[in-house]
Amino acid sequence: MARIGLDARYLENENTGVGRYSYNLITHLLEEDKKNAYSVVVRDDYTGRLPGGENVTYVRVPYAPITLASLLAMSRRVRGLRLDLWHAHFPISPLFPGTPFVVTVHDLQPLRVPSIGDRRPLPLRVGYRVFYPLAYRYALSNAEAILAVSMATRREIQECFPVAPEKIHVIHEALDDRFQGPGPSTGPRESRSLDLPDRFLLYVGATLPHKNLGNMVKGFAEALKQPGREDLFLVMAGRESRFEQDWIDLAEELGISRRIHRIGYVGQEDLPILYKRATALLYVSCYEGFGFPPLEAMEHRLPVIASSHSSLPEVVGSAGLFADPDDVPGIAAAIGKILDDPALRKRLQEEGLKNLGRFSWQKTARKTLDVYESVLGQLDGREPC
Repeated sequence: MARIGLDARYLENENTGVGRYSYNLITHLLEEDKKNAYSVVVRDDYTGRLPGGENVTYVRVPYAPITLASLLAMSRRVRGLRLDLWHAHFPISPLFPGTPFVVTVHDLQPLRVPSIGDRRPLPLRVGYRVFYPLAYRYALSNAEAILAVSMATRREIQECFPVAPEKIHVIHEALDDRFQGPGPSTGPRESRSLDLPDRFLLYVGATLPHKNLGNMVKGFAEALKQPGREDLFLVMAGRESRFEQDWIDLAEELGISRRIHRIGYVGQEDLPILYKRATALLYVSCYEGFGFPPLEAMEHRLPVIASSHSSLPEVVGSAGLFADPDDVPGIAAAIGKILDDPALRKRLQEEGLKNLGRFSWQKTARKTLDVYESVLGQLDGREPC
């Protein structure tokens, strides 16, 4: 029996980002593996559900996952757990964990999209430009194995870091099991009331620079110029950010503000309502390490207009209509095709359901466990750290 630690400090009470990965991976690892013992580290302010199991212990800590101070504090905490292996769910590792570790890389966003650190106070901007490259380099150089969530992420790792190819394992993420994931632990509640138009395109995600909302809004504005689209709206769901005003000002400038409904963060209990009522998902991000919303859309037979960049062609496959994220007329043309071609919508719906079969958290957990076992096997006989 091995003692394996999982860094799940990315779990949040809102089910987004790396926390979604942590929750689903932990759930299915505990289902797949009854042999090893797991110590899962979570933040002490997390109040959501936690997967249960006889071989798991949850360790609550006050340390945020991405701070310089937590690197040393977590080093002491991880050493105290006396683990055989540590799994960092983000490429930030304790400086002196005292145990071999593997690391998951979702993307290289801080390196590839440095503008995401803009509009912060100067010390944070400087820290963003300096801290992340150093932290990524340390984690990837010292990890026994690297888990990349897509082939696109693997290619970027190899472009940016001198990492041996055999050290990188591509293990895809998957759709949440019927949208079951972290959420309020206070029991069931009534679904939020959503004031939705009758006919709309849907965007689900943050409003950060790499999401390409400027060109998305411009493409939508172009599509509205065609006849027969007087009743078409764009519904945007997701967390607000410090870049929020950019697309608001652009929509105002284009004269389409009233055609965009901003409804903020939507929990998993309400997301299916959006996917079922929309005409298509509009997801023309410039940069994605994986991309969950297209899979969520496919689950509810919603056609997908996706970016032709980054990991999205890999994830969406033949189940989407692609547009270059830098090509505004191309985005508008893709919208027009989806709206005007019922046969295309039906084909994409059918392809989407087939595409979902490529991804499952059971497969992800099994492949992750294979990496654990391989690393632990290679470490047999090695002197303790």
